[in-house]
Amino acid sequence: MSKTVIVVDDSKLSRMHVRGIILRNRPDWTVLEAANSDELYKNLDEGGIHIAIIDYNMPGDNGLEAAAKLRAKRPDIHIAIITANAQDAVVSGIRDLGAAFMPKPLDEEQVVRFLASAALPRRAAG
Repeated sequence: MSKTVIVVDDSKLSRMHVRGIILRNRPDWTVLEAANSDELYKNLDEGGIHIAIIDYNMPGDNGLEAAAKLRAKRPDIHIAIITANAQDAVVSGIRDLGAAFMPKPLDEEQVVRFLASAALPRRAAG
């Protein structure tokens, strides 16, 4: 089944990198891009997004704040947060939201595993 993924990162190069990984592994999926959380929320209001891959460090709402708002509005969406910040508080905050933690530098195999899990219906965080 085809899915729509949004990649949220203030770095155009990073968005292009993640887009490439997704389309190499899921060529039938649609990939949208957002440079910040405001663009994410605008795209979300337009509907049809199944998966969000969000960078942690962004101007405005950081990835954790954006993911929390996204989870509140769309509890069914699959979320991964990408960050080089592996501090316990950050990682536990990501996991508390029921999101996947993907450390930088991004490993393609890790993204592929996340996409495979995101192709399944989301279980509520427990």
